[in-house]
Amino acid sequence: MLRVVVVGGGPAGCLSAINLASKAEIILVEQKKRVGFPTQCAGLISEDCYFKLKKYGIKKIKIKKINGAFFFSPSGKYLEAKGRSKGVLVERKLLDIELLLKASEESTIKLGERFVGVKNGKALLKGIKNEQIKFDYIIGCDGPNSTVAKTFGFKKPDMFYAVQAEFKFDPISNDMVEIYFGKKYSDSFFSYSIPVDEFAKIGTISRTKPFFYFKKLIEKHPSVSKRVKKRKMIEFSVGCIPIGLVDFVRGNVALVGDSAAMVKPYTGGGLYYHLVASEILGKSFPDLKRFKKEYIKKLGKEYKIGMFLHRLYSVFDDDDYDEIITKIKSHDLLDLHMDKPTTLIGKIFTFSKCLRLNVLLKILKCLVNAIT
Repeated sequence: MLRVVVVGGGPAGCLSAINLASKAEIILVEQKKRVGFPTQCAGLISEDCYFKLKKYGIKKIKIKKINGAFFFSPSGKYLEAKGRSKGVLVERKLLDIELLLKASEESTIKLGERFVGVKNGKALLKGIKNEQIKFDYIIGCDGPNSTVAKTFGFKKPDMFYAVQAEFKFDPISNDMVEIYFGKKYSDSFFSYSIPVDEFAKIGTISRTKPFFYFKKLIEKHPSVSKRVKKRKMIEFSVGCIPIGLVDFVRGNVALVGDSAAMVKPYTGGGLYYHLVASEILGKSFPDLKRFKKEYIKKLGKEYKIGMFLHRLYSVFDDDDYDEIITKIKSHDLLDLHMDKPTTLIGKIFTFSKCLRLNVLLKILKCLVNAIT
């Protein structure tokens, strides 16, 4: 029987192990001695993703349903958007633990063992035993700074950085997230808040200086600064977000998850894409070329349009955001799906009727660059 070493015990690694278990002997290697800590994810996923996870027997992770978002301009104006798809806020610590338990039913799990490279067809591990494991395939699910990717010469994706903390907060609505645009609060992405009871997860994603932008959001944003209780912080976390899907198959090695930047470029979320990748991998294995082809066929257009949206964050200035938030109406966004940015394309022509020419030209330029 073929032997597969899966490196990384997060959702991408566990889902890959689960989906491969019927076709190979799986050895899952995770350098941490326990999974789920520290949390480096806001935990907001689509309902589609949530229902897919439930099919794996993952049941007790739901915190609350999210019905939409408020999009804020830098001046504090906001637009309410309730799209076709809803969101679900999940407890990531429990999700990671439950997925690992599910993976352990048909795989050998090695916690506290770090993959450091390969030699003579064996995966080299450092940890309690310093093992050498013979393998036929390696699946690298070891995050944005993947050792597997480095070992086998894969390209490293573009990196962004996230800072998040939980504060006592007065949200506009307890079932809506808030997105804060503008150069004052991120150099090339956005900031956000996600309500959790009387607290909220408040964070910033940026290419550089995330702490600087996070501090400005908390202290100077015209809306957030008035509603956040700065002395009530209960949790703080930082993390990396890879943007821009890279080539993820080489010989008998494949990357799945953050190691391949299987992340929505416009939100930084990746769990749905990781789930899709693991299922396609399971169906295609051991043909990794087919895995790559089928994954691109399934989500290639979504990545292209996602990169289009991502580039707009750098192109728009604060006045552009003010105009867009003011001119676009909530009903224009009713058909949007949070995992499928292609649902936005049909709306571009609707938006064109109400936006200034220079804003529209910026949108069209980014769109052309994304699809060509």
